[in-house]
Amino acid sequence: MPVTFKILPRRNLALFTYSGMVGLQESMEVVAAATNHPDYRPTMRQSCDLSRVTGVERDYLALLRMQAKIVESLYTPESELVVLFYAPQRAGREMAQMARKSWEGLNSVLVLILDREAQALAVLGLPEMSLQALADLHA
Repeated sequence: MPVTFKILPRRNLALFTYSGMVGLQESMEVVAAATNHPDYRPTMRQSCDLSRVTGVERDYLALLRMQAKIVESLYTPESELVVLFYAPQRAGREMAQMARKSWEGLNSVLVLILDREAQALAVLGLPEMSLQALADLHA
């Protein structure tokens, strides 16, 4: 599964793009790499483009452990962690729902799942017309 990330400090955003079959170990490694990036800040919003996901590893226990590590590495007590999933296809929505369920009960994590790209960009307050334009603009 190819997964990439971009840290966009001027947009206060960490942009993750997933495609193909999503593996949990690779996902965790990418989050770790993003949080170790010199421009990353714990107050950044997280945007996950799941529009090209075709499937997701279904190890729920491993997912819970991974999501706990993600919250631990991304969360600061001073702010709420905002995670937006752009998931227009069924496989991406399933992945986003799994993530949402694993964070249930954590008041510090706000999870949004949207299926329209323009709406996702608007919710994040971004002027770009597409996630690809956003990634290209800051390439």
